[in-house]
Amino acid sequence: SGEALGAIGNLSVLDVLKRYSEDPVVEVAETCQLAVRRLEWLQENKEELGTSPYLSVDPAPPAEETDVAKLRETLLDESRTLFDRYRAMFALRNLGGQAAVLALADGLRCGSALFRHEIGYVLGQMQDETCVPQLTAALRSRTESPMVRHECAEALGSIARPSCLETLRAFAHDEERVVRESCEVALDMYEYENSAQFQYADGLAKLQA
Repeated sequence: SGEALGAIGNLSVLDVLKRYSEDPVVEVAETCQLAVRRLEWLQENKEELGTSPYLSVDPAPPAEETDVAKLRETLLDESRTLFDRYRAMFALRNLGGQAAVLALADGLRCGSALFRHEIGYVLGQMQDETCVPQLTAALRSRTESPMVRHECAEALGSIARPSCLETLRAFAHDEERVVRESCEVALDMYEYENSAQFQYADGLAKLQA
């Protein structure tokens, strides 16, 4: 909800976002801090945000830097603000290519759970098989946050290569509800990505037909 308020971009929500930037649940606090910084950035930078190549409204605008090594350095530097690291994350995603994918995958080993979950989301958007080992390791880790494991499961479903299938099937019965349900969704996504369906989740359209 905090991320959505930031994405909508109405300045009237700044006060509530600032209040919950101090929330005792760290993921909520960090989400609201990012949303506040996004709204402040929009105020400071009057130009229109470019459209994401993935048509998503992201929690931070992409950095202007285009050097993968420099962006990776910022991404993994835990002394930098979360907003700056997110900017590097979305710049790497937009650049694409194997080097950018591997740089992002390194982010699954550092940062807060919120940060790692966003890395999983971005890798799912990119749908590059290069990062399957790192996503698989995160999903398999019993010490990893369920929100990170959930996002990595869905990323594997989006990538939808045979190398993803065994892990998704294995964790479709995980003790964590959010993980097993994410694996169920991911298996459905896998099936869709490997089918001739034009639209995902088109059950209603089929019923109407």
